Amino acid sequence: MYRYLRYVPKNQLSRLVGRIVHLRLPPPIARRLVRWFARTYQIDVAAAGKAIEDYPSIGHFFIRDLREGLRPIEGPFVSPVDGVLRNFGTVTGGRLEQIKGKSYTLAAFLGDEANARRYESGAFFNLYLSPQDYHHVHSPVGGRITRSVHIPGKLWPVNDWSLANVDELFSINERVVTYVECSFGLVAVVMIGATNVGKISVVYDSFISNTAGTTTTATRSYDPPMAIAAGDRLGTFHMGSSVVVLVEPGHLDLASVRLERGKKVRYGAAILHGEKPPREAQR
Repeated sequence: MYRYLRYVPKNQLSRLVGRIVHLRLPPPIARRLVRWFARTYQIDVAAAGKAIEDYPSIGHFFIRDLREGLRPIEGPFVSPVDGVLRNFGTVTGGRLEQIKGKSYTLAAFLGDEANARRYESGAFFNLYLSPQDYHHVHSPVGGRITRSVHIPGKLWPVNDWSLANVDELFSINERVVTYVECSFGLVAVVMIGATNVGKISVVYDSFISNTAGTTTTATRSYDPPMAIAAGDRLGTFHMGSSVVVLVEPGHLDLASVRLERGKKVRYGAAILHGEKPPREAQR
């Protein structure tokens, strides 16, 4: 099945799916569809910020908020999402591991060769969001947003099949990079689009991804930079995908990572041992 995806217009399909799932429906129909979606993906509806009957579409339920106070912020460097920590490691030779035996180029991934050199020998964390997960993305650190880059691209799935079979997957899919200056240096948070991600939006700017006719990389600098705390919201996947966090070398020891590869992680969970909670997140 997946081999035929190369012939499918994935960007156009994703825009269409995004519009369909966000259509506001009559309440009886919306309730049934949202309940079906929650059952199918085994979603914890008790964690949602509103009663399941209050969502007018699957799309609105998909980008639901969580109940206030449900995710305490456990330290100064935290998971930005609910999801699975697929991998973490060191940037080596300008490349990051995509899956065992396959890697991708950091310069192409960030759309900036000079900036990519800052992360050589630094750390990366790759987190995957399934349809079951909460789909807002938060800042892993507290600091100042200095720059963003929107890189249009393809919308391949980011499932295990694609990781194993699509070369440079994360460097060819559409993505949005947010740079945060903080005590861990310049941290990059990269939101990666995928099939059926109708769009990626961010809270600090008005642009959105997967817009028809948008083919040029757009870089924006913010002067003055915008303050953000660890756990504050950065943006939203309007359907699911992956996030990669990059940290410059010399700012953390991977031996101190307390999370396990391949395991579920919750937004706000401390990534490193010995962290102290700075605050609760602003939702």
